[in-house]
Amino acid sequence: MRQNVMQARLPITMDIAIPRTTGGRLGLRHPELVGHLVKRELSSAHRFTMLGWAWPLARQLAQLAVLVFVFSSVLDLGIPDFPVYVFSGLVAWSAFSTGLSAASTSLIDQRHLVFQPRLPPAVLPVVAVIVPFVDVLMAAPVLLLMLIFSGELHATALLFPLVLAVQLVLMVGLAWLVAPASVYVRDVPNIVTLGLMVLFYLTPVFYSLHRIPQQYEWLLQLNPMTTFLELDRALLLGLPYPSVGHIVGTVALSVLLAVAGWFAFERMRPGLVDNL
Repeated sequence: MRQNVMQARLPITMDIAIPRTTGGRLGLRHPELVGHLVKRELSSAHRFTMLGWAWPLARQLAQLAVLVFVFSSVLDLGIPDFPVYVFSGLVAWSAFSTGLSAASTSLIDQRHLVFQPRLPPAVLPVVAVIVPFVDVLMAAPVLLLMLIFSGELHATALLFPLVLAVQLVLMVGLAWLVAPASVYVRDVPNIVTLGLMVLFYLTPVFYSLHRIPQQYEWLLQLNPMTTFLELDRALLLGLPYPSVGHIVGTVALSVLLAVAGWFAFERMRPGLVDNL
């Protein structure tokens, strides 16, 4: 009887053929499956739209225009090359915010895939955080042109993808934590949304960390995205680098969260189907 109920909840049409995979249930061990699901998600998200894949870039540029107008014309923060400064932060923050928000509901939204025994559910949060990095590729040419026209393009910009890769590790760990937790406690996606809203203002996306009163600077330094954004701007704009301690600590935290997230996902995985 339970099997019939589960089958009834599946979509009538299934347009996904799950590739054969080997070697455990860890999402990152199935690059072919992850790539297939990422492509499927992108095609589905931009189907029947006029701008298609340009929509994420359009949203970032619109937000950039508002921030530049407010904080360079209305409330001047005194930051040189403010448009490129803000856009470099928006690129990394948008990927983090969009990916983590999507990951929090990835198992709930794709429950019909969780019910398929051949598909390891751990790949779904991974797909959710990878998709926004495709938007980063769309924004990269715009960011490159802004750097060229501002005269701030440095050879160290070649290391920018490496920082994004470490940020992806952090996001995968957080995704493995929040995705299964959302299945058991449906308030988690709302908590993630609220947390991201607060975290945006505690991340130096549109302001400089050095303009924060010293007694509050430690609070922003606890945020790993602060180190990522400061490191991005150091590589792209030639601004001061974060301290070695902050860089090492952020990399270690990213790896630790990825490992902890995987073990937490495995701990909660057996009850996912029953709670979906």
